[in-house]
Amino acid sequence: MKIRIESLKDGANRWTETIEPLELDLDISTYSQPVNLELEADKRSGKIPVSVHVSTQGKYICDRCGEEFKREIGGDCRIIFIQRDNTFPGEVEGDDLRSFLSGQPELDITFDVRDALLLSVPLKLVCTDDCRGLCAGCGVNLNSEACRCEKQADL
Repeated sequence: MKIRIESLKDGANRWTETIEPLELDLDISTYSQPVNLELEADKRSGKIPVSVHVSTQGKYICDRCGEEFKREIGGDCRIIFIQRDNTFPGEVEGDDLRSFLSGQPELDITFDVRDALLLSVPLKLVCTDDCRGLCAGCGVNLNSEACRCEKQADL
């Protein structure tokens, strides 16, 4: 995902884009839907703050029941680009404050957009808040079947 500096007018610029998951090097078995971006760049003399909201739908496996489900995910990132004669030593993709050189044609925010999206995925993925999971004894999905354990049958 690259922003062409010359296409930005001075002051606030807002726009939306839709890109394919492969442009962010996302696994298409998990992220098969287009990725939606809401961008804002404020072009000023020597400085361009960029804010991005990214969202898409992912296909996951529930950590409780093991069933596949789909969920909308979204995240935000903000990067401030400052015009300099040279980049800072040790400056890398993903830094919140980065340099751009005079005459540089574009700002690459691919890494930032991808990270914002992937960091928005919950650590514990569950299909629903009330997912009952699997029985530890017989292994049935308690969302769709009754437990088959003998001790349950005696109750």
